[in-house]
Amino acid sequence: MIVVEDDPPIGQLLRDVINDEDGYLAVHVRRPSEALRAVNTVRPDLLVIDIGLPEMSGIELYDRLRSDPAVSGVPVIFETAIADACRRELRERGVTHVLEKPFDLADVRHSVHRLAPAAVGGP
Repeated sequence: MIVVEDDPPIGQLLRDVINDEDGYLAVHVRRPSEALRAVNTVRPDLLVIDIGLPEMSGIELYDRLRSDPAVSGVPVIFETAIADACRRELRERGVTHVLEKPFDLADVRHSVHRLAPAAVGGP
């Protein structure tokens, strides 16, 4: 799994919460350009993407990733403090998994298990 979050404490928290679950392994990157490079070496089974990122928005990153056949089908969880502002754009793309900041860590775990049940041997 790849967590794309420009705020280090939030990104590290998400990574650690996912890594604390048996059978799951997540890496944290801070910039969309790092995520685009990472998908060439790490074949993620789930992406957790912040909407408010530097360089390009999380939605723009999502669009770029969807155009890459190697990761186009990978499920995505968006996390954001501005869900209402971008709900229409997300709906137009068929995105249904959005965690609103501040999010509950139990919701993170539940979403991860639901979208990537077979990650690294499964939970």
